[in-house]
Amino acid sequence: MHQYPVRRRPRTMSSSDEETLSERSYPSERSGSLSPCPPTGSQGPPGDTLPWNLARHERRKRTSQDSVLDPAERAVVRVADERDRVQKKTFTKWVNKHLIKVRKHITDLYEDLRDGHNLISLLEVLSGVTLPREKGRMRFHRLQNVQIALDFLKQRQGKLVNIRNDDITDGNPKLTLGLIWTIILHFQRGGAAGEARLSSKDRATQE
Repeated sequence: MHQYPVRRRPRTMSSSDEETLSERSYPSERSGSLSPCPPTGSQGPPGDTLPWNLARHERRKRTSQDSVLDPAERAVVRVADERDRVQKKTFTKWVNKHLIKVRKHITDLYEDLRDGHNLISLLEVLSGVTLPREKGRMRFHRLQNVQIALDFLKQRQGKLVNIRNDDITDGNPKLTLGLIWTIILHFQRGGAAGEARLSSKDRATQE
């Protein structure tokens, strides 16, 4: 008699078997780790620790940690800010000491030099030379006035390092401080040299 092969019904997986399989395949889910842990001797999928594969709260935590400065870095920032604040206050007083001669006054060093008018007036007082200037209030006129001041300093061998007219017109704090410091050094050195020449002439006359 011909016998037909007996077909066995596939064994259904019980809940206990599913739990055991889950524990073997994905132990990291029960241990609370961030990425699946592959079996021993194998490697997990590449990039499983990249930011977009992390949990949302873990991404926020990592981002906040990266953006926080350590105590040493915060101390350096505070020292730099304090130095800039002191320089700004000192330079503002120095500028006003000369602008008062033409009845002008500035309150904010970064803002009040942006149109170039006070800058040109300062150079006119220090040099005794009358400079041209644009009378408009548009950005183009402000840039032109600042450029007139920069060109005047360059003609007098003033050392301007990476300072452009738009830096001053935009109120860049670092470069505005750098420009005023350049003006102070240039004209104080020139004034000292002039006084030395005058004193030498006086001594020659007396002899």
